[in-house]
Amino acid sequence: MKVTRRQFLKVTGATAASFAVLDLGFDMQATAKAIKDLRIKNVTPTPTVCPYCASGCGLVVYSERDAAGKFVKLLSVHGDPDNPINQGGACAKGAAMFNLREIYDEKGEQVINPKRVQKPMYRAPGSDKWEEKDWDWMLTRIAEKIKETRDGSFIHKEKIADGSEIIVNRTEKIASVGGSGLDNEEAYVLSKIMRSLGVVYLETQARI
Repeated sequence: MKVTRRQFLKVTGATAASFAVLDLGFDMQATAKAIKDLRIKNVTPTPTVCPYCASGCGLVVYSERDAAGKFVKLLSVHGDPDNPINQGGACAKGAAMFNLREIYDEKGEQVINPKRVQKPMYRAPGSDKWEEKDWDWMLTRIAEKIKETRDGSFIHKEKIADGSEIIVNRTEKIASVGGSGLDNEEAYVLSKIMRSLGVVYLETQARI
């Protein structure tokens, strides 16, 4: 094994420093405690549950507060190491919750991520600009496109191997992706709606 001069000096220097600290009797525990206290000064950790799916992963929200306990600003969001489900880990959605969730101060003003889209936005075909629309217009437009697509792609009968026809009543131009935040009843209703439309491609966010 070839050892370079840099590697040799690094190893011997670290060893000598370790022996020096031990021989001189330095107590590093006090230093570590001081650093920890400095990092959490005026910082309040609040355990919570990730809102994005039904897995129940725990998160810890760290916020800065003044001497009176008043909220100052949001600092970070991390996985909760004490949560038995995720044990401190977080998926891409949970890890990005700091940027995706809107936070408001006591005055009702948004204090984090002012670029987060909070209203329906529509971009017309061929356009390079987004337009702000109200929910009634947006839901009506979605319903119109669903009906248009279903009517134009609906298959009533299909031939099988022996040449006869069977009724299938399906559309292959629409797919449904459910969110894993849905409970059993909501997932049941969603699947019934999709089946009534003839949709055969049903998926869920939990499997993607």
